Order: sequence, then structure tokens, then C-alpha cells
Amino acid sequence: MSLHGILIIDLLGLVFAVWILNLVRTQRLHLGYALLWLAAVAGAMLLVSAAPLRALVTRAVGALFPASALALLAFAFIFFVLILFSVQMSALTRRQSELVKALAREAMREDERSDD
Repeated sequence: MSLHGILIIDLLGLVFAVWILNLVRTQRLHLGYALLWLAAVAGAMLLVSAAPLRALVTRAVGALFPASALALLAFAFIFFVLILFSVQMSALTRRQSELVKALAREAMREDERSDD
């Protein structure tokens, strides 16, 4: 990977890190998700910047080019995050359903009290 490409990726990584920290500061991003994203950004920057590590990962995944190995890792990370978000959305859906049921039971009790 060229020095120019490494510098651009590292600069983008720094921009993303500042953006993530700002989202946490303004409470628009949960700290747990922010830590996940910051770890991914730091890992990508380290992987791109350290030539021996980049070569090791390229050999480990059986790729011919470092960009192919990085793309594979990026796809795996995206898949992981999609599954994580799906689990969180499922939990929110379950909580919403429980809340609606509880509100319906409460409304029925109110109706019964008013009929008496």
C-alpha cells in the first residue's frame, strides 16, 4: 500500500474518531457502540499503518493483495455489526410489545373501575 493511501486512511480514521467522540459527547451515540466503533477505527489504522501486521493478515487469510485482506476483514466487521444491531432491535421490539401489553391491561383495569 502506498504512503499516500496510508495517510488518507489514517486521516479518515482520525476524522471518524473525532466524530464518534462528538456523538458520545452530545449523547447521540451510546458509549458501548462508540467503543466498538473506536476499536474498529483504531484497528484499521493500525492494520493499514503497520506493514508487518498487514503482511501477516494478508498471508493469514490467503489473499494475494493486502487490499483484498482488508476488504475481507471489513466485510466481516460489517456483518458482525449488522448482527449486533439486529439483536438490539429484537430486544427493543420485545420491550415495546411488553409495554403495549402492560398499557392495554392497565386500560382494561381503568375501564373496569369506571364501570363500577
